[in-house]
Amino acid sequence: MTHRGTMRSVVSTFVVGSVALGGAVAAHATTGISVLFAVTDSSNNGKLDVSLSAPSDVTSLQVSLFSETTQQTVATVTNFKLVSGTAMDGVWQPKTRIQLPALDTYRIDVSAIDADGDTLSTTGSGYFDYDVQTNLDDATVDRTTVDYQDRSVTMSGHLMGKWPATGDVTPLADEEVDVSSYSQYGSAITAADGSWSVTIPFTSEYQSSIQAEFAYDSGYVSSDPNSRFYDSSLSRSIGVKIKQTATKLFLTPSARSVPFQGAVSSTSATLLWDSPSGWAPLVGKTLGSNSFGSFLQETTDANGNAVFPATPALWNDATISAGWDSDDVFLADAQASSAITVVQPSTFVSFTPTRTDASTVTATGDLGFSFDTPGTIPVDIQFSATGKGGWTTVATVPNAWFDGPGYGFSITIPSSTAGFWRATFSGGKQFESATSSVVYLPAS
Repeated sequence: MTHRGTMRSVVSTFVVGSVALGGAVAAHATTGISVLFAVTDSSNNGKLDVSLSAPSDVTSLQVSLFSETTQQTVATVTNFKLVSGTAMDGVWQPKTRIQLPALDTYRIDVSAIDADGDTLSTTGSGYFDYDVQTNLDDATVDRTTVDYQDRSVTMSGHLMGKWPATGDVTPLADEEVDVSSYSQYGSAITAADGSWSVTIPFTSEYQSSIQAEFAYDSGYVSSDPNSRFYDSSLSRSIGVKIKQTATKLFLTPSARSVPFQGAVSSTSATLLWDSPSGWAPLVGKTLGSNSFGSFLQETTDANGNAVFPATPALWNDATISAGWDSDDVFLADAQASSAITVVQPSTFVSFTPTRTDASTVTATGDLGFSFDTPGTIPVDIQFSATGKGGWTTVATVPNAWFDGPGYGFSITIPSSTAGFWRATFSGGKQFESATSSVVYLPAS
């Protein structure tokens, strides 16, 4: 509960020999009784608390309540009980609710006597807010999850007031209740039974809760003259979750494999959302990508499609990506990517088969790569009797090694037949295949 600007908090410091509360000062002996605070009780709006410090037990306590409106003392309270501390240093409270003629803020004047005969008489030791304590305790909402179809929350409840004289709780009519959720606000005027209802739209990802407030100084002019003595109050804050609808983005490049320094000529994109009737295109949405040399934006058409232009020349494997930053808090962002393989060139720098003796041939050479290199480089040595076909792999070098001019290989092969020799490299998915020059060797 929120209170007016009058004194409802405990004063933590005081001047020995004088009381500095509510703007009034009452002088007495330094060995006498001191008022530490005199305020409205925080849990009971029909009672007040007086904290006294005395050289001996306080035996008599009287509080007079003075109206600034009428300039008269309207009540004198003497039926106090000690509710905390000791009779020398404790807090005193009336045994029953205080009965006053009207809601208002009243000055508290304190008189006290202790067992040693010390006396105290002050004017203005504090203020007593004789107000209606309001609450919005039954505030509730129609939903705690909002989604694409249901984008608002209705909060409703009753504004109730506890009256200080009796403690009775009754509805408060013709009062303004404000409801807020982050940057969204709404208000309603309470009905005769204190009921109110406000609907708040959810438009921001930062809206995660909703709360109602009654503020006595809201600016609304109530038909009830007592309303200026209704304390402010807050409802509980109720969490609200935003449920986003799923989206999908598909990328279809014109090619998924290109030669070294080649380009993907175009890339199609399709943006869909999970509508109540199934997956449907998102029209007129801006897709962005930095995969085409610079950041580009393309807008989806009536079918949710957009086309990105050619990529720059690609030197090694790349990933084309694009995304949509949702412009609707109830639709999720979408991203997609597609891997592009760049086939690296390879070539035989040299190949030399040499007859070592009548029964063996030694094949040597170097294989070169322009930009990237395979992890392993197997080289097949092939033989053909005619050089026009019928090539047979007669030996394999498991892995060529770097030797300066390129990736070298050397192997000795049993052979006594005249014929043609060549070396081959099967590049696979990421490297071009290569075949060396064809070399004829006679028999020994």
